[in-house]
Amino acid sequence: MLSVAAQIVATLDGRVPAIWVCISSARGSVPREAGAAMLVTADDASGTIGGGHLEYKAIEFARECIAARQTLATRRHFPLGPALGQCCGGAVELTFVPVQAADRADWQRLADTAERGGRFQWSLPLDSGGVAALDLAFTPWHVWVFGAGHVGRAIVQVLAALPCRVTWVDSREEPFPAALPAGVRLVATDDPAHEATRIPAGADVLVLTHSHALDFDITLALLRRDDLGYVGVIGSGTKAATFRKRLAARGLSDNEIARMVSPIGQPVAMSAATTPAAQRWTASKHPGVIAVSVASELIARQQLLPQTHIPMRAEA
Repeated sequence: MLSVAAQIVATLDGRVPAIWVCISSARGSVPREAGAAMLVTADDASGTIGGGHLEYKAIEFARECIAARQTLATRRHFPLGPALGQCCGGAVELTFVPVQAADRADWQRLADTAERGGRFQWSLPLDSGGVAALDLAFTPWHVWVFGAGHVGRAIVQVLAALPCRVTWVDSREEPFPAALPAGVRLVATDDPAHEATRIPAGADVLVLTHSHALDFDITLALLRRDDLGYVGVIGSGTKAATFRKRLAARGLSDNEIARMVSPIGQPVAMSAATTPAAQRWTASKHPGVIAVSVASELIARQQLLPQTHIPMRAEA
């Protein structure tokens, strides 16, 4: 998925008037957290602050700002229950920031920080005369997929809808589709295992190439690092057992080998009343089912990680 920050830079390049909408603060039960943002133009909107009536009103107000050619940031408070009729009942404060060429350096800095991770700070003058101090921390979610076969294609399609940066690696150029989802980066290389050294720390990695031998070489290179997140290898329990024996023979410790997840995919919980047909679906080898199962496993892992968004605050 192409981040909202990256889309802002593209909007500047196209000289399209736009408003960046950010949740400055959130209290109680709300659809999205502080720091969630979207980009609104006269004809389009990308990203989300939670949908529903709140997002509808935010888009409507942002377009009013565009029509008025507003140049200063403004803030609005939205109690979700009384004002918008949403049952969550909390309240959010939204900051609306015009996207202007004069601020290109700051928008580029935001996009760069969102991509590589780190803290972003920016003081914005408000139309009320005050100042909004934007203070956000980003921990980007990188996922590297080795293999562009039918399962790899299905997984990348699912991942492209998630808030992650996907790098897709294969030793053959032909398997890559002509049309790629936004935000997916391709790497065609004669030495996929060498790409393991280029993966950013903390990234999640999936290994599912056309060759078991290549899978093993890539997995060996990945496990020799100690700073990656999830290292998943597609295959059966038999393949996993074979890999573990071969990895041990290459000198890897039990702890290093234990970091390999294989088979991959989130198991589906079944009740006693589950029908035989439904049970067959949980064990399906259909690429789409595998893709959703694997994405679910990665999401579950991400939700256990600490949240790092720091909200915007107003200063007198």
